[in-house]
Amino acid sequence: HVAKIQANSQEASSSEINGWKAEIIPIPYEIKNKTAGGTIKSSMYEAALNSEIDIRAIIELANAFQWSIDFAMDPRVGDTFKFIFEERYLKGEYAMPGRILAGIYVNDGTTYEVFYFEEDEDNMGFFDNEGNSVQKIFLRAPVSYKYISSGYTTGARYIAAFKAYSSSHMAIDYAAAIGTPIRSVGDGTVAFTRYSNTGYGNFVSIRHNGTYTTNYAHLSKIYVKGGQKVKQSDIVGTVGSTGYSTGPHLHYEMVKNGIKINPLNEVLPPGKPIKDENKERFLSEVEKYREELNK
Repeated sequence: HVAKIQANSQEASSSEINGWKAEIIPIPYEIKNKTAGGTIKSSMYEAALNSEIDIRAIIELANAFQWSIDFAMDPRVGDTFKFIFEERYLKGEYAMPGRILAGIYVNDGTTYEVFYFEEDEDNMGFFDNEGNSVQKIFLRAPVSYKYISSGYTTGARYIAAFKAYSSSHMAIDYAAAIGTPIRSVGDGTVAFTRYSNTGYGNFVSIRHNGTYTTNYAHLSKIYVKGGQKVKQSDIVGTVGSTGYSTGPHLHYEMVKNGIKINPLNEVLPPGKPIKDENKERFLSEVEKYREELNK
């Protein structure tokens, strides 16, 4: 018996005298590299359709640039992109896109580049053309949102739905549809989850290190529990409107050394750069990919 359990592998089980055994075996995809690109007229999704690009590859491209570009707010008409990615074939038939290898995105005149590189088991991912990691310790936003419905303020504000004033709003509210996945912005440990009677509704708090904690409120569902380890981009719950809420949104807080700060203004440190002893190998890859992207 063989069952596919994820995109890259399958489970194979067979009968033995004393029962069953199972092993995970890789799916034997044939990998071909493809170069594609487009120009933004209304959205990256529309540009992908016009250029006949698998939308799953566009999603991965957006993920590669997510630490530099907020695709809910930053793209402009006339922006251009071009990227190299893997296409996976099974028994001669196209199956799905694979890894993004390199990409360039010109946003309102500013050029961003990413190059995938595996230095070792502890340092792999996306880097700029000089070998600096483009990945930050936190994502720019924990959810794919429609718009920011309420920004960070330290002064009083009037909430029409409740006909009352709030002393401050030291958080960012991201408007999104109920059920939209909410992701941990960084590696950490779930401090606690609960239903808060103080207005937060379903609430998740994640401790990232001795400095930062992030909080996620008004969730419709919670997928983690206290003490659980999470990695950056792990789904911790879904957008809802529980507690004191004027509509479906994520109330997102960042706490630094016990003080709530504006996450949009925080300058976050990047990941590890490529070591000097691996720079030549990395730069050789960059040169090869840039030659293809500039055709």
